[in-house]
Amino acid sequence: MKIYLMRHGETKWNKRSKLQGQVDIPLAPKGIEQAEMTSEGMKDIPFDHIFSSPLKRAYKTAQVVRRDRPIEIVRDDRLKEMSFGTSEGKIIGKIMANPAMVRYQRFRLDPAHFRPAKYGEYFQDVLKRTDEFFQEEIVPLEGKAENILIVAHGCVVRSFILNFTKRPLSEFWKTPFGRNCSSAAFEYKNGEINMIYENKLYYDVDCPDWQQQVPVYKKGRAR
Repeated sequence: MKIYLMRHGETKWNKRSKLQGQVDIPLAPKGIEQAEMTSEGMKDIPFDHIFSSPLKRAYKTAQVVRRDRPIEIVRDDRLKEMSFGTSEGKIIGKIMANPAMVRYQRFRLDPAHFRPAKYGEYFQDVLKRTDEFFQEEIVPLEGKAENILIVAHGCVVRSFILNFTKRPLSEFWKTPFGRNCSSAAFEYKNGEINMIYENKLYYDVDCPDWQQQVPVYKKGRAR
């Protein structure tokens, strides 16, 4: 069973480098275009199931990539982006440049010790909920489905990658995955997970992984 993970297309807040978190920002026109090109690139993959974050930017991306496949898109709150609490809507660069905001600087430099703003989530929270989603929704589909698409957000997909590869939290950001509509793919069989590729873009021929499969961590065992 192959599992395809995808980040949503670009939003206006992405362009302005604002923390979106769980604020429900729609796709920008460029984001829809990215999703359309990605849809064209994935048109021959016979998806059996599609799961999506319920946030507009992810759900719209999933709708575009689905095309005319007669598949229900199942929305799950566990696929929402990491919550940044009262920091949502702030410009990332200004937070990182403020020497008084040490805990936010740990967001990139030391995620294991990051302390979120009020009402926000720890990285460990996101790792836990994505693992629960995988165990409860995806694992039972082995033998019943061949191709599954999950459309979510940057931190959520990175959390799946960490869970699947068993990398430490300190390596959360050490992945080529990240751009809007980037995808990663894994194969799940008999409790083992093999990476097929970690980063693929269907709309940018300058991406190093354009139309390539780049194995990085070959095997992991599902939790």
